[in-house]
Amino acid sequence: MISLIPAVILVIVEASLEPWICPHDPVRTDLAFRLAPPSWQYPLGNDTLGRCLLSRILFGTRASIGLGAAVVIISCLFGVWIGLIAGYAGGYVDECLMRITDVFFAFPEIVAAMAVAGLLGPGTVNLLLAFSVTSWMRYARVVRGITLSARERDYVKAAQLAGVSRSAIIRSHLLPAATTSIAVLATVGLGKAVLAVSALGFLGFGVQPPHVEWGMLLMEGKDYILSAPHLSIFPGLAVMVAVLSFNIIGDNLGNVENRARHLVSKKFQSDRM
Repeated sequence: MISLIPAVILVIVEASLEPWICPHDPVRTDLAFRLAPPSWQYPLGNDTLGRCLLSRILFGTRASIGLGAAVVIISCLFGVWIGLIAGYAGGYVDECLMRITDVFFAFPEIVAAMAVAGLLGPGTVNLLLAFSVTSWMRYARVVRGITLSARERDYVKAAQLAGVSRSAIIRSHLLPAATTSIAVLATVGLGKAVLAVSALGFLGFGVQPPHVEWGMLLMEGKDYILSAPHLSIFPGLAVMVAVLSFNIIGDNLGNVENRARHLVSKKFQSDRM
């Protein structure tokens, strides 16, 4: 896990500095190098218009990971507050919000996102809306469960008896209790979001030209999988490495959280004895 963290940081820094580190102009065409294989001048080869594939993959990092991060942030903010309100209010409010969540859970995320994107049309904003609408439920469910447990704690009861407002209790006592779980969900969700953004980009619903995104590069290379396989292999490797890195970090964060809870539980039991 420690060895993956610098790799993820490197990817994020690369996405921020891409205009200065691309070896070639990602949109400059040169038909003399059309479908050229990897070489010293073009380490990952060239696409159908002779453009540098390495530069286009680097240039697409910002769109793929940036869109994935935006989806995670929007869905996390919405889902967390739904979970906090449902868990703390209880009763009919909890029942109503959770039934709405169950309705959204009934549809696979990628299928629902494809349906929403198909209705709204291709484009970056529509892609964000499509995934944000279909990926907030997991945050709401997890935060709601933690809130139901935390609201019965002595410090929350004491705050209620002291006349602390509900918003202050939620902000100061209930939200911090769910922070670690939210971080784990967000890290794993980032990998899923990058994969989903690439999938919709491959289907033509994502970022539109002249902008570049990894799924779009895969779509451009699918017709040349036999004659020029590098057009599909290298963008696919970029998606795989990014998704795998975020998933492994999220899984290890979850293991750390479970160990911490186990240690706290053992200490609490020993103190009571």
